[in-house]
Amino acid sequence: MPQIADENRLIAKESAAEMAARVEEYLRSLEHRLKVLAAAVDNVPEQEIYFLLQTARGDGFDAIYLVDNQGLLVDASVKNYSTEYIEEIVGIDMSGNRLFQTVTDTKKQAWSDTQLSSISGIVTVGVAVPLEGSNKTIIGEVPLAQIVSISQFSRSDRQLDLWIVDRLGEVVADTRIARSGRHNLLHLPVVQAGLNGTPMPETLSYDGRSYYTWADFSNSLGWLFVSRIPRGMDNSATRELVAIIVTGFISTSLIGALLAPLWAQTMSRTVKSVIERARLVASGRRPKTWPTGTIKEFNQLSGDLEAMADALVSREQALKEMNEELEERVQRRTQDLASTNADLSEALNNLQKTQNELVEVEKLAALGRLVAGIAHELNTPLGNSKLSLSAQSHEIESFNALLQKGLRKSDLMAFLDRVRKTTSMASLNVERACDLVTNFKQVAVDRTTSYRRKFRLHELVSATVLTLQPSIGKDIRVTIEDISDELEIDSYPGELGQILTNLVDNAAKHAFPDKPGNIYISVAEADGGMLGISVRDDGIGMEQDVSEKIFNPFYTTKFGQGGTGLGLHISYNAAANVLGGSLTVESTPGEGTTFSLLIPVVAPEQENDAPGNENAPPVSS
Repeated sequence: MPQIADENRLIAKESAAEMAARVEEYLRSLEHRLKVLAAAVDNVPEQEIYFLLQTARGDGFDAIYLVDNQGLLVDASVKNYSTEYIEEIVGIDMSGNRLFQTVTDTKKQAWSDTQLSSISGIVTVGVAVPLEGSNKTIIGEVPLAQIVSISQFSRSDRQLDLWIVDRLGEVVADTRIARSGRHNLLHLPVVQAGLNGTPMPETLSYDGRSYYTWADFSNSLGWLFVSRIPRGMDNSATRELVAIIVTGFISTSLIGALLAPLWAQTMSRTVKSVIERARLVASGRRPKTWPTGTIKEFNQLSGDLEAMADALVSREQALKEMNEELEERVQRRTQDLASTNADLSEALNNLQKTQNELVEVEKLAALGRLVAGIAHELNTPLGNSKLSLSAQSHEIESFNALLQKGLRKSDLMAFLDRVRKTTSMASLNVERACDLVTNFKQVAVDRTTSYRRKFRLHELVSATVLTLQPSIGKDIRVTIEDISDELEIDSYPGELGQILTNLVDNAAKHAFPDKPGNIYISVAEADGGMLGISVRDDGIGMEQDVSEKIFNPFYTTKFGQGGTGLGLHISYNAAANVLGGSLTVESTPGEGTTFSLLIPVVAPEQENDAPGNENAPPVSS
């Protein structure tokens, strides 16, 4: 198909050039005839001009006429018109004729586009030649049918069609349809390319059909010669090719249909024999012989199947032996795995027990640190109370001495004033000690028993910070921010207090190794009935690999220095499994660490929640 396309494009190109050359040659011969006539007109008498024009017109022109320099018709010879008609039109004004105007302006011969003849009344193409001596012009009109005839003669292929198009796009000649001068093709891309000198399109779509096309422009005539050959099934070469292919396919199919049964019968006997023996092999039996025939491929197949059958028998025997050995190995390995599994189960149970014990030990150790801190905190108010009572005892002894010597009113008033001060100081310190003991008892009860109740978050946070202050030292300041005194939640105070204790204690141990610092505890309400509790420090922060493993059990950066790595793990599990929330961490080296605890205002129910636990009575003082 590409070869057919290339051949048709070449035919179209050569035909356009050939037609242009032949039409140019023919029209130049007509132009030369007019030039000869123009040279002879000035040398004959005026009464003989008509006969000269009649002789020169011949078969090529429809009309030849002489026009003076004013544009008036001097004489004419028109095909199929009598001399009386010629006498009637002599003297008419031809000055409006564009071809006459062109020759008058340029003083050179010229060809016109298609035009309606004012002499014969038909569509023609005109050629005009000026007379050098008398300023007159001879104009000859060529009938379009004559140009069509020349175009038909120049067709080199019976399916080739040709157009001759003038500068305005009007059809001068069409070899397929006699519609010259009545059709404009200026809109076609091939016409535009030919007139403008741009690259030619390879194909042309026209009147619902597709063509191979080419255009050749004649500079002397100002005409465009367009050739076109049908594409696709409209092209005779394509139809012949398709017919050959279809004929060959049908012929081959018929021959195959005639020979196939004979060939199939010949092959099927051998195939059936091979199939029967292959079935014997598949059923575990070995055939005695294998078939052979005249077809080399089937003989090769039969030989290969025989070799495969022998190999299968050998493989089957080897597989049986390997299977027996494998079964023995599997039994031994199964026994070993069962024993190993039992050992691993026992080790896992022991590990879980040990982990649970370590978690409880960590909780008790935290409670022990809490007790030690409270004991240290109680020393101050109790010591101040003891000092006040000692001073009061001394005042009483001094007062007894004054009674023996003689008591004055001023001495009595001074004694009462001193006793009032010491009593007030002792009372304040005793009250401080009672508050510490009360808070400690409530915290201790919450830590040692897991039950839910309604409590004020500010009181829990304050009590937790109060009990932690002695253990974290004076260089670290804990600040409580944005916690309303009226904020009440229904949750598990023991687990929440333990989480806060672990977070503050972790910050105090790890965030400030060699410098004082600050720890901030803040609360913000979130959507969906949730609370966000933030424990933030301005310490040294953590690297990313540390923060990713911070909640893993037994992971600590203080290994061998008193750290167990269970505090944050316990806090993470308590936040998720008991409080129904989550615990996350964000840390930047050198900028500090923030632990974010997100919990619901009302904690989810636990299976071991006893009815009424949320209303459990507070610890008495």
